Amino acid sequence: MNDSVWPEFEHPPAVAFIDVDGTLLAHTTTYLFARILYRRGLLRRSFFLRALYHGLQHRFGRLDYGRLISIGLGYIRRVPIIDLQRIAYENFVEHVRPRLYEGVVDHLNDIRRRGTPLVLISSSPALVIEPLSIYLGCSDMLTTPVVIERGRLVGIGAGPPCYGEGKVYWAERWTEARGIAMEDAAAYADNWSDRGLLERVGTAVVVHPRGRLLRLAHERDWRIVRPRRPEKAT
Repeated sequence: MNDSVWPEFEHPPAVAFIDVDGTLLAHTTTYLFARILYRRGLLRRSFFLRALYHGLQHRFGRLDYGRLISIGLGYIRRVPIIDLQRIAYENFVEHVRPRLYEGVVDHLNDIRRRGTPLVLISSSPALVIEPLSIYLGCSDMLTTPVVIERGRLVGIGAGPPCYGEGKVYWAERWTEARGIAMEDAAAYADNWSDRGLLERVGTAVVVHPRGRLLRLAHERDWRIVRPRRPEKAT
């Protein structure tokens, strides 16, 4: 089997839950977004030092994402959300879309045309990944809920952050509301922290797995893909 090729489904899944960072592109969308904010004087360098530490925690599947997003929101709560949305669109056009793995857009277009709703499921704030969701023709996004007051982000909303077991929580709520069995769903992910969601669905697709996730994927006979990065992505 050629691991660089995205999988084909004899029977399309009832829904596909798709992680973003590391799964659709070999980068972190929120980091790319934050880099633009920093260049425009809207974030301090100290945020990146914190992000580096938390990024290492994410690699080992033990990130306290609720704390990380609270810190991030504290930095940008003074920025009008309309400005953040414009920057998120620029971030998508200039930095996210050029970095999407080869073949992933065609693959997702194919299963969407065959009747599978696409749902992005990400710990990133919704405004950061919304342009990507629109571009891919997704039916919905599941993200960490936030509170908006007077046109600004002021905190985390009700429910768990959409990270780790939080992804299972939000995916189950989504399927239950639509009468879909999780066993009929597919999930795409790349990180050990996503193993709960991958184990919960009927079809698991792991992207560039390594270490514990790679061993688990072999044990569970999950589909493994190793797509190439676009040559122009840096």
